[in-house]
Amino acid sequence: MVIDKIGNINNIVEPKGAKATPRSRETGKTDQVEISSEGKKAAEFSRYAQVVKDTPDIRQEKVREIKARIQDGTYDKFNDDQVLQMVADRIATYLLRK
Repeated sequence: MVIDKIGNINNIVEPKGAKATPRSRETGKTDQVEISSEGKKAAEFSRYAQVVKDTPDIRQEKVREIKARIQDGTYDKFNDDQVLQMVADRIATYLLRK
């Protein structure tokens, strides 16, 4: 059995060297970036989300303070009117900010 050559293996051409690309001319123009108001809001939201994420769920200093007051006998139970007033103040402050 005879196998003939496939194609002309002797005529393989070596690649030539790459040509140098010409340098671009300097135009004196500068780039500018403008951040949209939506982008600024997203960045602010992200910053707030990170603060919340970094804040511990339990404020240890408050827990220690209340435990100490309970042990000293100076911790009085709060009444419902105080809680109601505190919540109303926070809601009013929140609504006035908007």
